[in-house]
Amino acid sequence: MPRYVSRAEMDAVSKEIYTVLPSQFRDMLPAEAKASAQNSEIFRSTLQVMPRLVNELFTQVKYTDGTDWLMWKLVAAFYLVEKRIGPNSVRQAGERIYSTMPWPPFVQSLADALRFTEVAYAESHLRAPADIVGCWRVEHEQPGRMRLVDDTPYPCFVNEGVIAGICRAFSKQHPSYSILDASNAKRSGGLTTHYDVLFDIA
Repeated sequence: MPRYVSRAEMDAVSKEIYTVLPSQFRDMLPAEAKASAQNSEIFRSTLQVMPRLVNELFTQVKYTDGTDWLMWKLVAAFYLVEKRIGPNSVRQAGERIYSTMPWPPFVQSLADALRFTEVAYAESHLRAPADIVGCWRVEHEQPGRMRLVDDTPYPCFVNEGVIAGICRAFSKQHPSYSILDASNAKRSGGLTTHYDVLFDIA
């Protein structure tokens, strides 16, 4: 069983952290899990028009640039930025980075990119077990349709930006997405968010 970060540990870093985290996650963040230092580059790219805000947030969560993250600090940083600029702004920021990011050579279609979210998240969290750090996963797949589950503690709107950005990157396949069972999504207090993505077959 992982040890979870206590409120006292969070308060010792910043008293704002515990209160900004959603109640369903604030007592369930693993204390020792790490996230790759590359997440800093994604964070900066996502918020490239607000470099000062990024520097302030990194200072607030006591993160040293260029080092691997304690995962709970990275999660906190995303919720803190969502509080600062609003959910729609973080979704749009996430969409921008994922619509323009370079994809590995084997990602040739929208379906490939959606499947790749599983691998990318695992690598980003140094291949820690999914039952500790969470995961993205493909729940169902058929030609022209995929259902994905965001089973991570990161903000729902940030991760919607991931889906929206992938759809924009592969716009030639005319994709559209919707959130299934929105009343139980993470933004509504749930633990997971389910996406239904429709698209033309490449």
